[in-house]
This record gives sequence, C-alpha cells and structure tokens, in this order.
Amino acid sequence: MKRYLILAASFSVLGFASAQAQVFPSATHDNSARITQTGNLNVGTINQAVNNIINGQGNAEIIQSSNRGDAAITQTNANSAVPGGFDNTALIDQRRIRNTASIDQIHDYNATRDNRATIVQITPDALASIGQRGDKNTATIRQFNTSSTPTASIQQNGKVNTAIVRQEGANGFVDVRQGTFDAGAGISPETFNSRVEVDNLGLNANIFVSQIGQTHIADINEDGANGTITVEMEGSFNDVIVTQESTNGTVEIATMGTSFSNDVVVVQDISDVGSTARVTQSGFYGRSEIEQLDSVAGGGDNLADVDQSGVASGVGNIVSTILQNGGLNDAFVTQAGAFSLSDIMQTGVGHTATVTQ
Repeated sequence: MKRYLILAASFSVLGFASAQAQVFPSATHDNSARITQTGNLNVGTINQAVNNIINGQGNAEIIQSSNRGDAAITQTNANSAVPGGFDNTALIDQRRIRNTASIDQIHDYNATRDNRATIVQITPDALASIGQRGDKNTATIRQFNTSSTPTASIQQNGKVNTAIVRQEGANGFVDVRQGTFDAGAGISPETFNSRVEVDNLGLNANIFVSQIGQTHIADINEDGANGTITVEMEGSFNDVIVTQESTNGTVEIATMGTSFSNDVVVVQDISDVGSTARVTQSGFYGRSEIEQLDSVAGGGDNLADVDQSGVASGVGNIVSTILQNGGLNDAFVTQAGAFSLSDIMQTGVGHTATVTQ
C-alpha cells in the first residue's frame, strides 16, 4: 500500500506539473498557437508541421469547454533550427461530454531536448491518443473521475521516453506501446530506458502495455473490480511491477522471443478474491514473484500460474516465488529448463500447489 500511495502522489505531481508548465505565449519557442472554444460540436486543429518541416520549436494548446469537441495537435521537425536542440510542448484540455483529443509529435533521434504532450479530460466518453517519435519524450493522459468509458492510447518510439496514464471512471481502456510508433521520416531504432506508469481507479478496467527493447520499466496500479491487465515485453533487462487492489482481477504477463533477464512482480492485495495471475517467460533467464493476499477470513479462490521455459546458465537465473493466503487458492509452476528454482508458500485452507520441473 505504501508504494501505491507514493506512486499515486507522483502521478499527481507529474500531471499537474505538465499542465501548469504550459506558458503562453512561450518566451523560448519560435512558434506559439492557442485555440479556446466553448459551445458544442467544436473542432480545433493546430498544425505546426507545414510541409513536415518547421523552423524552430512549437508551443500549442487547445482548450475546449464543449460537448462533442474534437482537438488535434501535430508538431513535426527533423532538424531543429534553434540552438540547444528541439523542444515541443502540447496541451489539450477538454471538459463536458464526448470529447476526442490527439497529439502527434515527431522529432529527430538523439535529440538533446524533449517533446512533452499532455491531455487532460474531465468528460464522459473521453478518447485520448498521443503518438511520439524521438528521444526523451513525455506523454501524459489524465482522465478524471467524471469520465465514463474513457480510452487512453500512447505510442512512443525512441529511447528514454515516459508514458503516464491516470484514469478514473468505469469501463476504461488503456493501451500503451513503446517501440512501435513509426510515423515520419527516419529509421526507428530499438528503444531502451523507457518507462510506463499507469494508475487506474475505475471498475472493469482493461489495461494493455507493450514494450520492445531494453531496460524498460512498466509500473501498473489498478484499484477497482473485474480489472484486466495484460503486459507484453520483448527485449532484455526489463521490469514489470503490477499492483492490483481489487476483486476478480486478471493479470497476464508475457516476455517473448529472445527476451533476456526480465523480472516480474505481481501483487494482488486487499481482500483479494477470485483473481488470476499468469506469467509466461521465455528466452534467457527470468524471475517471477506473485503475491495474492486475502485479508478476509475464508476468502481467496485465487489462481497463480507461472510458465518459465527460458534457458539458464546458473543458479538463480530462473526463479518463481508465489505467496498465497486465505482459502481455496491454486498455484501452478512449470519450469522447463535447468537451474530452476520454485518457492510456493500458502497459508490457510483448501489450497492446491503443483510444481513441474
């Protein structure tokens, strides 16, 4: 719980800092554009990518207080004419009902400066998407508790990128992919040193995260009921941390292909009942830790399923640890390689544990 509160606080600080840092007109950017709209059925578009090349940096914001608003910002540059690198900032802020927002930012790889995109929606039926290509980018989507069926999508390609989603409201959907966004000129390198942070506080959440590359971190928190979290990692030295404080939750994590030395931690906590955690690790090496903790006597009925088929060269390369309490929990571990270690700890009644090595 302590880690969860700290992460939630960091989301709040990051989110508000991104919005408040937007100064208009900018004293340090060559181009500045603002659209403010009230009423219904408004469309706002800012294109700071004329002929896909601009002479400098861009600062754009769209503020809509309307029903069924549509806002889009595009910022593109292959080479910055401003000394010191390239630095776009984009903000979309939408209120009321059924709004759609999108931001696309493209700049050169190996940039010394960053792109920053922020979408804030206090609206039912919210739809937000951010695409960023280049290095050292930050994408933030914040959909507040008046949202219903909110959708947040972030795609990034490059290194040292950060994707942040804070979502409240029922039936939310989150889709974050790092290593796949490929719009515009240039060759997309393998990504590394990127981070995903997702904090979902709604019911029936559906969260998907995909990271391709090396030394990534995916940190996901879900606090509701009937939530589904899916994480796919392909690369090396990646970490996945999932905290699910709900009932009837499902977590599925897979490291695929030639993945190397990836770590997974899943914690399903706070009167956890009827939840499932599945971890599949292939490639080389892999460590998995699952905790399913039930604080109500007689609760439980959880499933932990780990399948590790990776190749190991020594003790400690392939490790599975499962901790369960309550009642009627199942734990299954399959380890197909040498030097495998499995440790299952169950307290309570009516449990089943099976290890196959």
